[in-house]
Parts: sequence; structure tokens; C-alpha cells
Amino acid sequence: MEAHKANPKLVRILVEDLGISEDDLRPDASLNDAGLDSLALAELAELLPERLGVHLGDDVLNKASTIAALNTLIEQQLASQEQR
Repeated sequence: MEAHKANPKLVRILVEDLGISEDDLRPDASLNDAGLDSLALAELAELLPERLGVHLGDDVLNKASTIAALNTLIEQQLASQEQR
């Protein structure tokens, strides 16, 4: 995924903490194709509040079908928090 299009903190979590190859972070890649299985998504759900202040439950994360959709969910949550 192009760095300027994805939240850099999300990219850092995916690459450094979850061991996802940056080459696999194409916007149209499915989460499974990128290496995000259910265990990785559960770990991501725990890391997001710590690193980004974003609380997304497993049910919400499971709705993201692609890396771009995951990034959009996170960006929407961050924007919502900024409006408060």
C-alpha cells in the first residue's frame, strides 16, 4: 500500500507487530491474502487502542474485506474522535 495513502501508524502495526510484508499491503488485497487471519485480527484489535486510540471490535474488523477497507474504518474512527 502506498505509504501516503495509508495511516502510517497502521502500516507500522501491520508490518512491525504483526509481521505482514509491506509488499502485501496493496489496497485491493483481501485481509487473508495480506496475512491477516482471525488471530492477527484479534491482535490488531488489541493494538489499535494502544497505538491509535481506536477501539474496533472483532465484529467491525471482520467487516473489512480489504486492506483499503480496514484503513477506511480506522480513518473514520479517528475522524469521529477528532469531532468530539
